Amino acid sequence: MWRLKNDDSAPVITAAEHIRSTHGGSGLRLPETALVFFLGKGAEYIAARHGGRELPEPFPCFLKRRPVWVLDELGICCLNGGSGAPMAADTVETLAALGVRNIVAAGMFGAFSERVAPGEAILPDKAFVEEGASLHYYDTILFARPDAELHQTALSLLKKAAHPIVSTDAVYRQTFNKEQLWREMGAVGVDMETSAVFSVSRYLGIKAAALLVASDVHPLTPDGPKWAWQMTDELRFSLAEQALLLARAAAE
Repeated sequence: MWRLKNDDSAPVITAAEHIRSTHGGSGLRLPETALVFFLGKGAEYIAARHGGRELPEPFPCFLKRRPVWVLDELGICCLNGGSGAPMAADTVETLAALGVRNIVAAGMFGAFSERVAPGEAILPDKAFVEEGASLHYYDTILFARPDAELHQTALSLLKKAAHPIVSTDAVYRQTFNKEQLWREMGAVGVDMETSAVFSVSRYLGIKAAALLVASDVHPLTPDGPKWAWQMTDELRFSLAEQALLLARAAAE
């Protein structure tokens, strides 16, 4: 693990300090609930469909600044969270520094289990950590969980199955043996961000839950059907609307 034990020294730079350095100390604050998309077109769709007001400056994160919209009547902001665990951690840290207390993450995962069908949406109840960002926040961490209350709200509201997933940094090292091990651990699929969203949110004392859609299904054996991308705009926008329902419930 990469976090030094008993390290109580301060970070060289914090999200709040970075915001002040890039945003001119303007006192920017966001609504307490954020809808964060780890897939393309989601934030833009919600903003256009539900009257989002784009802020005059980009989201003041450390990595790849991008637009953020506020849905004033709903008390929600929405944005793209980036790709991979480092950008997810950066997004969560920056949101927390701007006053966000609830995060609903919406994204995609690759399914490697017959328990999940292409295009099926799930609510991850556990995300095994095979990404590096979380290892800088905890002395040891095998998996991260969503906030229990927000996850239960999601289960009651959206009526989706809850399954464990894995979050990884290594797109091209999802070997057949590794995916078999993941199945034996109970996981049904893999993404790149969810464990970091859960772990960093918990570390910062804010709530997070996730809704993910199976964008593709991996072959279970080397001679099985080849990998194929199966994500469509219809699936993206359906996922976005469902995630917005959860964000609205979190904001109430």
